[in-house]
Amino acid sequence: MKGTVVKGIGGFYFVYDGADVVMGKARGNLKRNKEIIYVGDVVDFEIDENDSDGECVINSVIERRNYLSRPPVSNLDMLVVVFSLVKPAVNYPVIDKLIAACEQAGIEPAICISKKDLASEEELNKALSIYSNIYPCCCVNAVSGDGIDELEKIISGKNVALAGPSGVGKSTISNHLLSDLGIEVETGDISDKTRRGRHTTRHVEIFALGDGTHLYDTPGFTSLELQETEPDEIRKLFREMRELDEDCRYGNCMHINEPDCAVKEALERGDISESRYDSYLLMTEEAKKWLK
Repeated sequence: MKGTVVKGIGGFYFVYDGADVVMGKARGNLKRNKEIIYVGDVVDFEIDENDSDGECVINSVIERRNYLSRPPVSNLDMLVVVFSLVKPAVNYPVIDKLIAACEQAGIEPAICISKKDLASEEELNKALSIYSNIYPCCCVNAVSGDGIDELEKIISGKNVALAGPSGVGKSTISNHLLSDLGIEVETGDISDKTRRGRHTTRHVEIFALGDGTHLYDTPGFTSLELQETEPDEIRKLFREMRELDEDCRYGNCMHINEPDCAVKEALERGDISESRYDSYLLMTEEAKKWLK
């Protein structure tokens, strides 16, 4: 039989077969090979006939479309990068690194600006102008729920998780998305000293929202590390730059000092935002340091 791992706790896995959720463990060969089972994995399993509780044994993991190792999740369609403009203030390099990690993993990024009630319309429009021509975007008030309907449209029919700095309201947004299920995840208060939220989710669990939408509720999704990326590979993780590569004079243009660079020309016209380009330069320098 085949099913999807929707939760894993303490060596036990909960597998949804399309009708029921069955608890079980990995077969010994998976443990001996130290194969990690991710929440989101499609697995081949069988009911353990020797177990009176009807638990299952996972025989193998079907090849993943993508995965992230911390926290361990797989087969995501979209990662919604959530950030606020105030309390806490936005850190664009952190946001762009999250987006780049999605691009590297083959996961579609989306942007959700939270706490829209605390920012001016001018501030919101400025932030949206950076991303709205590249990725799906929305603005929400996580407390009142204003804008959640736009987020629901963006994630409809997808396997999706929320990521972003702590304290931006990811758990509160999740509670709005889960409200029809009568499920509520724990939210943490903002620390007065650090202005950051406290992690509240302890394990990864997938919830079916209806219409084919599945929300991965995850702990610690505040950042993602790029996987040993060469400096000249960073440019491919910025979609708006990648689309201009063929218009540069040189095929291996790094978009920094080369002549007749389509990316630099787009930057001068304002078609590429300065904050995105600055993040690109910063990440390229970081990649050079990794090689040393």
